[in-house]
Amino acid sequence: MPPLLLFDIDLTLIATSGAGRLALDRAFERITGVRSATEGVPFDGRTDRAIILEILRRCGSPPSRFPDVCDAYLDELPAALREKSGEVLPGVYPLLDALARELPGIGLATGNLRAGARAKLGHFGLWHRFAAGGFGDDHTDRAALVRSGITALAAALGAPPDPAEAIVIGDTPLDVAAARAAGARAVAVATGRYSESDLLAAGADAVLASFSDLDRALAALLG
Repeated sequence: MPPLLLFDIDLTLIATSGAGRLALDRAFERITGVRSATEGVPFDGRTDRAIILEILRRCGSPPSRFPDVCDAYLDELPAALREKSGEVLPGVYPLLDALARELPGIGLATGNLRAGARAKLGHFGLWHRFAAGGFGDDHTDRAALVRSGITALAAALGAPPDPAEAIVIGDTPLDVAAARAAGARAVAVATGRYSESDLLAAGADAVLASFSDLDRALAALLG
């Protein structure tokens, strides 16, 4: 059976040069009046739900404001993406083209809100490449997000939702840990803030420096 491939987004497929953080800062200022609300809050490998709820606590605002912040963030995100000089990371286009020839579809396992993922990937013309996925709307725990992504992608492809047939591709130790906790394999790519040795130490089954070496990337993902 073909593997179920689920990709992270930020610093795995694209770099937005801080557009998401900028949009969230603007959203929090609109909703709570707090400026630079994301300062000191780690984003790497976390879900948007977990990040927003933490910032609400820091701001002294109730978790019931979560939907308001999400709406404001999604409203601010397109302008932030236009302002920042983001990019699709090296090797991503050839890799996605090759996977489209080999597999019936691929998916996402991202901490982004679903609409945020659509905005970010749509900005770079990539959203249509993904059949389904798990998103950060409902989950603070990334392993739960991965499990829901496996289920959604399997349903979209008419395949069994078997975690043993799933591979999660991400750039952080949290991506690796979530894959392991969900019963999936983990392929890590050192295109973010973590080195190859960091990602190997986290337990990744394979680590790539980037997707620039297409043959090596396909070997890691397809065997």
